[in-house]
Amino acid sequence: MWADAARQAFISLRRRPGQSALTVLGLTIGVASFIAIVAFAEGARGSVMAQFESLGTGVVYVSSRIGTTTPKLKPARPLTDDDVVALRRAFGETTLVTAYLRRLTEVRLEGRPAVTTMLQGSRPEFFTLRDWPAERGGLFVESDETARANLCVLGQTPARALFGEADPVGRSMKIGRGLHCKVIGVLAPKGVTSSGVDQDDILHVPVRTFMTEYGFDYGYNGIGVGLPDGTSASEGKRVTQRTLRRTHGLDADDGDDFGISSPDDLQRVASNTSVLLRNLLAGVALISLLVGGIGIMNMLLVAVTARTQEIGIRLAIGAPPSAVRLQFLAEAFVLSLVGTAVGVALGALAATTVADGMGFTRALDAQTLGLGALFGVGVGTAFGIIPARNASLLDPIVALRHE
Repeated sequence: MWADAARQAFISLRRRPGQSALTVLGLTIGVASFIAIVAFAEGARGSVMAQFESLGTGVVYVSSRIGTTTPKLKPARPLTDDDVVALRRAFGETTLVTAYLRRLTEVRLEGRPAVTTMLQGSRPEFFTLRDWPAERGGLFVESDETARANLCVLGQTPARALFGEADPVGRSMKIGRGLHCKVIGVLAPKGVTSSGVDQDDILHVPVRTFMTEYGFDYGYNGIGVGLPDGTSASEGKRVTQRTLRRTHGLDADDGDDFGISSPDDLQRVASNTSVLLRNLLAGVALISLLVGGIGIMNMLLVAVTARTQEIGIRLAIGAPPSAVRLQFLAEAFVLSLVGTAVGVALGALAATTVADGMGFTRALDAQTLGLGALFGVGVGTAFGIIPARNASLLDPIVALRHE
């Protein structure tokens, strides 16, 4: 009976192609919007998460506040090797703790304009902490640090600005006013953070080389701590704060003279915000589905009125009310199926086009398509119940007299 009802529904709808198309338009838009919004939101979330992961996971960063004062007007103490040692003891001697120095500087290559970039004095462990391998060449080793070697590792941005498509490895260049260094490697790209910071706009030299050239009057600019397995970011921050307050001799009512942050915290906040926005937008798209279902119900209600005599004839010659009800439910199902199919296709196209255009990760999967299709067909068919019921309850005598 379902197969015959569906065939009759297709025939009935083909007689009114314009009216049928307008009827399913709302459902099509609703399904397409739902699929596109969910896929786009997931893709955006994936891209944001990847940016935070590029900062390192399971890591706590300490930043210097040298030049500021605590509420009791104590000058902030610099970050030193004593802090590094204390943090390593607090987390365990095998914990990866590394300090670094930073300053903006100009880099020159003979025959090319100077380029301004971030110069960082780094130890070999820094690249391990950030999970930052070399794309070309290599990285520092401990002997380079001890020897204060005039070596450097370039980020992608200054490498392109200075050398274009040429290989920088083995070339020499001038940093600042007098430091000459030999390029031993080019780092793999990290990209731009969600706050707009170009992580690749950086140039690394050994920490001791940096100290020899620029001194160490203000201590380290920052310290990175790789948290042991099983240690959460919040616990890692608490241990770090407690340790540094002790090494800096701060009293209970003194504020911290250092800053602590963790990409894990920011990642969690960004993830929760993305999920909230995705659910909110998906809810708006579901409202469009309801509007589309109402459109199908209205068309079928009009159809019941227009085909009252036809319904009366079927009932008069012995068709059971269930057959009439099935006929109109089949029409609602067919309308929903057509509208949903077109909506799924348009939603998939919009999701991939927007993701590619915005540079987001494609996140269109079978689950999203299936949910969109299920909602579309389910809502459309459900809204056909009332017209189908009204048609099946018509009195045959009254229906035959209808004009």
